[in-house]
Amino acid sequence: MRAYSRLLESLVRLGSIGTHDVLNSVNLVINEFRREFLYAIYTWNTDANIEVYFRRFNIQVFDGSLKIQGDGKGVEEASRLILRNTLIGSGKKVVMLFKDEGDEYVKVPTKPEFAITVNPAVSFIASSILTLVIFLMLTRYGIALTIISVIAQVVAVNMLYTYLSFTRMVKVRVDGSRIIKVTVTLPINTPEDTLFRLISYASSLRRVKREELIQVITILRAIGGSTQVSIGVDYLTIPSINGVKIYLVPSPDCNAVSMNLLGKFIVIGTKLVACLNQGELEAVINHELGHIVHLDTYKSLIASIIYSLASAIMLFYVIPVIGLTPLSVVIYVSIILAAIVISLALSRLNEVKADLYALSRGYRVPLATALVKVTYPSIYSTPIKAVFLSHPSTLSRVNKLLRATGKTHSK
Repeated sequence: MRAYSRLLESLVRLGSIGTHDVLNSVNLVINEFRREFLYAIYTWNTDANIEVYFRRFNIQVFDGSLKIQGDGKGVEEASRLILRNTLIGSGKKVVMLFKDEGDEYVKVPTKPEFAITVNPAVSFIASSILTLVIFLMLTRYGIALTIISVIAQVVAVNMLYTYLSFTRMVKVRVDGSRIIKVTVTLPINTPEDTLFRLISYASSLRRVKREELIQVITILRAIGGSTQVSIGVDYLTIPSINGVKIYLVPSPDCNAVSMNLLGKFIVIGTKLVACLNQGELEAVINHELGHIVHLDTYKSLIASIIYSLASAIMLFYVIPVIGLTPLSVVIYVSIILAAIVISLALSRLNEVKADLYALSRGYRVPLATALVKVTYPSIYSTPIKAVFLSHPSTLSRVNKLLRATGKTHSK
């Protein structure tokens, strides 16, 4: 499976990566594979076109399209290099985020407290354990009370989890606010002590007056101690959405989640903001808004209730009648596995629908690049592994965006 080459070609066809960006990366590929380089042909019509031939593969950029052909390993290595150069970037990075509060920039906490994502399978297992405990207490009172108790415990567990997760978060409300992102990019061979001093200085900052930002940048450059140190300052505006609160939380995950049980919230991890530009951040926020609009939280809740009911009826009403036989055990385990697989499939479907919602809001190009940045380098999953993932692969999501815009993959 040529995942990287297919993804790269799809991104070019979608317009997320321009052919000029690919052309700028060709020299890197030639330098990386200089021992295999044969020749290159440049032609100029309305745009610059190029054909580059190596011993194992060739790259063709022609009329706004890209094609990489040849030996699979060489094609993937070249595609990954181009993809990284055009979207991901290289070198070591230290990123600081500040919230604009008028005369001062207040630093957003960056120390992770806990992960902001939970695999649906984990929720099912936890729900099953609690269901079992409740049923052991209530089976003598009949199936009606059992069903009521199942529904009540599933709803209560989900609401309690949402409440505890939200209250535990070290969060900063940012909807309608401006975030200042300071990115220090250093060469890949930067000494560890230099990186440590940069991180120590960045960690010491709490509040910076507006006029002091230039001084902070000067100090960062001096600590870096190299002319190759690059410092960028980006001003990101978080959109204000009627009825939805947006929070920024310190998190090790390059991710965002939406909550729709105890109010409408979108929670964005600091690592995600560090990775994305303005358009990509808006695309992710609209993706999460899609989950809220489509009521995906309630769909997952209903799926959890159905699973718990099926499990309960099987365990406490069917097995006692037919007996604990190998067949009944197989049926029960099959129900559990089927419920987990179906819940994960539902989660993947919800992700695709949320992607299409962001697409309908005009975020076609930034959504595709955001997907790559968030998931790189895990952009493809084998069919067996994909069954047990809560999100579709990046390649499949980008190709769905292509199909939604009427642009099909040539392969």
